[in-house]
Amino acid sequence: MIVIYHSYIAWKGWFGLPGVISAGDYKTFSGVGLHVDQFIRNMPFGVDIFFFISGYLLTYLLVIEKEKFGKVNVPKFYIRRGLRIWPLYFFLVAVAPLLVNWLGEKQPNYWPTIALVNNFETIHTQQWTYPFSHFWSICIEEHFYLIWPLIVAFVPFKKLPVAILGLIGFSWLYKISTYLFLDSNWYQLYLHTFSRMDVILLGGLLAVFYIKKPFEFKLHWSIVVIISVVLIFLLSFDDMSNYENMLNGVTRKFVYISLLGLLMMDLLFNPDRKKAMYRFKPLLYLGKVSYGIYMYGNILILIVIKKVMYGFGISNIYFYFLLIFTLSLIVPVISYELFEKPFLKLKQRFALVKTRM
Repeated sequence: MIVIYHSYIAWKGWFGLPGVISAGDYKTFSGVGLHVDQFIRNMPFGVDIFFFISGYLLTYLLVIEKEKFGKVNVPKFYIRRGLRIWPLYFFLVAVAPLLVNWLGEKQPNYWPTIALVNNFETIHTQQWTYPFSHFWSICIEEHFYLIWPLIVAFVPFKKLPVAILGLIGFSWLYKISTYLFLDSNWYQLYLHTFSRMDVILLGGLLAVFYIKKPFEFKLHWSIVVIISVVLIFLLSFDDMSNYENMLNGVTRKFVYISLLGLLMMDLLFNPDRKKAMYRFKPLLYLGKVSYGIYMYGNILILIVIKKVMYGFGISNIYFYFLLIFTLSLIVPVISYELFEKPFLKLKQRFALVKTRM
């Protein structure tokens, strides 16, 4: 979803409205094209999916660790997170000066990204800077997981749901305060750790409920189809980036997360679906390299545009998307196999709870 969104926005910015969804003049949308455009522009929702999954998985592992060993080994958690996130993150920071110079782009301010506060820098400048414009979500994750293992470690399990709900309430209060006290609030709502942590916490809440009382959750295929169609319809007509009023900015996302959560619960807690998913090895491998797909994808787009499309005078949108999707799989796979894997093997030495996920 994120690769499609970034590629589409870049195409519109460099080449104009895609002809396949225009009315024929390359300036206005066709009837269907208008909704295709809206659907794609809502694809940053993929970040919320990422947050929800992360909140579920890491909370699950922390709580199971506490139940199994009587405590959470916080230093080992930090080491595991560092070995998963930092090698690729800081590798891209290190090569950024060469990349930016090669592409003729303006050198960004490196220190906020190095210090893992890229999201706050973007809030301050209200500018997206290449090649770090998408690093904000990783920074939010790192902020959240700096504190979260301490909360899981010291809050009794029975009180953990209350603590999570309290933190979700705090996140909502922060969003409400931006409407009450800030004139320009879009960047705070979209990029601030306090604003975005509610979805991570929802994933954590699901993990706590499941550990408290494991359950099966099965949806009939017809229900899955209906929910999927409803989601596609809403994403094609509703603008999720419209934060003009408090209702939109605070609660709208929970409608989407609730619908999506039902589908995800059917994957997680439906034994039949889970078995089928684990038999589909390419999907599992795609999950392993998904961090690289996210990190490299947006960086590759400008390379393709400047060095291939403009460099060779190519303006075919199908070739453009095919090349980006191909590179967005090949480059992360190479990175995973040759660069990230050694760190992940080292990470396993600090894993106290083994999981297939």
